Amino acid sequence: MRDLDILGVIFILGLTCYAMRAGGYVLAASMRDDGIAARFLRLAPGNLFIAFIAGGCLSGGLAGLVGTIVALVTMAVTAREWAALSAGFGAAIATSAIAS
Repeated sequence: MRDLDILGVIFILGLTCYAMRAGGYVLAASMRDDGIAARFLRLAPGNLFIAFIAGGCLSGGLAGLVGTIVALVTMAVTAREWAALSAGFGAAIATSAIAS
């Protein structure tokens, strides 16, 4: 490809990205705050987090699963992120050391 072709493709992709983002803002601004779509979008970040993290936790084997469960329980009990992260990492490291 020539340099102008590459620059053209980059420009078109940038313009498309900007148009999609601007369109999303326009659509979000026109939604009602109490509608079903707004409620769904408020739940979406948590759902996406679970969808992406679940695969990683399960692919980590026993250590990843134990660490995840300990972190969830610690978070439910203490409501402190750093305590949950520390307990989860500690449990995963201990499980990995014991299982090896």
